[in-house]
Amino acid sequence: MMIRIRRAEHFMSDEYSNDSVTEVTTTGWGQRIGQSIVGALIGLLLVIGSVVLLWWNEGRAVDAIRALDRGAKQLVEAQATAVDPAKDGKLVHLSGTMETKAPVRDTVFGVGADNLLRLKRTVEMFQWVEHKESHSRKNFGGSETTETTYSYRKEWTDHPVDSSHFHEPGGHGNPSMPVRSATIDSQDVQLGAYKVDRGVLDAVSAFAGFDPGQATNLPAGYRKTGDTLYRGNDQAAPAIGDIKIRYTAVTAQTISVVAAQTGGVLAPFHDANGYKLALADAGVVPASVMFKEKAHEESVLTWILRAVGFGLMLIGFWLMGSPLGVILGVIPLLETLAEAGAFLIALIVSVPLTLLVIAAAWMAHRPLIGIGLIAGAIGLGYLLRRLHRPAPTHFLPAGTLPR
Repeated sequence: MMIRIRRAEHFMSDEYSNDSVTEVTTTGWGQRIGQSIVGALIGLLLVIGSVVLLWWNEGRAVDAIRALDRGAKQLVEAQATAVDPAKDGKLVHLSGTMETKAPVRDTVFGVGADNLLRLKRTVEMFQWVEHKESHSRKNFGGSETTETTYSYRKEWTDHPVDSSHFHEPGGHGNPSMPVRSATIDSQDVQLGAYKVDRGVLDAVSAFAGFDPGQATNLPAGYRKTGDTLYRGNDQAAPAIGDIKIRYTAVTAQTISVVAAQTGGVLAPFHDANGYKLALADAGVVPASVMFKEKAHEESVLTWILRAVGFGLMLIGFWLMGSPLGVILGVIPLLETLAEAGAFLIALIVSVPLTLLVIAAAWMAHRPLIGIGLIAGAIGLGYLLRRLHRPAPTHFLPAGTLPR
């Protein structure tokens, strides 16, 4: 059985209006057992998903390492001033001025300038945002009381917030967002004698602040304030539905590129394993530096996904052990101890299992490294066991004093 008690605590702040609603619910022991069983099933799915994610991530990492190694070895230098037919189909590195004869323009607001390669429009709207905070306490008999506070604040956000899904939608309605953030690219970009494919242009990320200048053809209600386009009565005291727009852009400049030469076009290079390679850095940058930066980027991504996989596995095993704690929940202290034990067991299981999955994946993709990882794990485990082995106890005959 679940009991709900609703308590409204509306208030106003001195800057932006805020209010909150607090709901107190009490969930019975039997219902909590049922919820914990469902949670255990979800935990099992999380564990399975974490294993799949970890395995896929290691395969992706190996493919990236191999592709970057092969790419660095077969790379050839090219000149931006002329297309060399002998290098057609090869992975090339070159530096030159990237420019366009068809500068990009935001036709919605009439914003643009000469030699704009890329233009990014960032839109924010002043909206109600719901924040949820919960506190629970266990009761004798196995029930649980949860106090949940839903607070509502007005904030600038770069995405639409659907207020119809709020716990308390009344008085917190958000209008639809009439315009969204977007990146607009020129359709005719060149680097010296080469045309630049969209896949390579996507790798150009040297965005800098851009003043829309004398924006023409502004929609009704918009005005230019500094380097911002604004829709609303007072930017210092925004109201729900007000919109502000800022721009960043990539202008014509010297760019270094690593890509495939396909005719007179610089396009993404596809390795034998399917890995796509298209690198671009502002300025004159050596190929070795660009490959090193890309390898570091891939390494960071690999470790992030490893952490995500481990976290999912840890949560999954913890959820799988939660029913025992709830069953013991007739006495809150026992449930607390059981939850702590379940988390500890989940941690003890998740750490070696994560390492095992990673090692197994490397065994499949790079056996020698995989064997090394497994051997290292076994050696570490043996060393830890030796370090924690208790010292032998020696007993002296009765009446004998130690020297």
